[in-house]
Amino acid sequence: MLLVKHADLYGNFPSSLWVFLTICIKAYCLLAAAFAVLALTTSITQADEPEPNKRTFNYQASMGPLVAGTLDFEFLRTSSEYQLLGRFLSSQSLSAYYTWTGAFAANGEWVDQAPVTQTYLVQSESTDDDYKVVVMGPTDSQVILGRDGDFETIPRPAGVDLISALMFTPQCFDGSAIHDGEDSYPIKLLESRQAKLSRKRGFFSGKVLRCDYAVTSRRGNQRKLRVSMTQIDGIWVAAEVRVRLAIWPDPVFRLRG
Repeated sequence: MLLVKHADLYGNFPSSLWVFLTICIKAYCLLAAAFAVLALTTSITQADEPEPNKRTFNYQASMGPLVAGTLDFEFLRTSSEYQLLGRFLSSQSLSAYYTWTGAFAANGEWVDQAPVTQTYLVQSESTDDDYKVVVMGPTDSQVILGRDGDFETIPRPAGVDLISALMFTPQCFDGSAIHDGEDSYPIKLLESRQAKLSRKRGFFSGKVLRCDYAVTSRRGNQRKLRVSMTQIDGIWVAAEVRVRLAIWPDPVFRLRG
């Protein structure tokens, strides 16, 4: 949810679509050029842990009648750790305005039932970034632009990565900052309440915990975000993520059911 990295959500139609993908996709898709590194260096299953809970979650991204793409996650967790592996693919309908594909991964720990990111990785290609890799480790992040580029090392951003914080935190995220592997953004939980997602064929519907957030951009602007959380087989997961826009239809990720 690079809800905040680029300036105007209220520009022309193609610009809004571009920001939508930067928000939701880069926001939800910032993790994994090197998932193989995670596989080699970490193992979520410990000898004294119960069998890990593993689920696959599939989302459709849309903006009004336009289907923007698909977002798929494999999520694995135990009582103390979790891992994410996912991919976003923009749709043919969107390709006239913007394209974005990305493979991503993360691992972290649960501390008082809140996620704490350890490693955050992404490999992506898009209309504006061409080829990009972000690798966030314990002390810093490394970013590479272009297949022939060199890694730039930057300080590790503060907070919890966007996907872990907003899509897999039990109930609502109440931390003070989220990040995209490169930049950190202040976030505030405005309200949480019980609600219901209306029935829509092929998608999850039913009772949810609705979490309304305000996220502050690098320029000091506030963006509103609504995340509807539910529990599926013991895992808290976002059933819908909605970026609140004043003029254009809200960009939405909705969980298939």
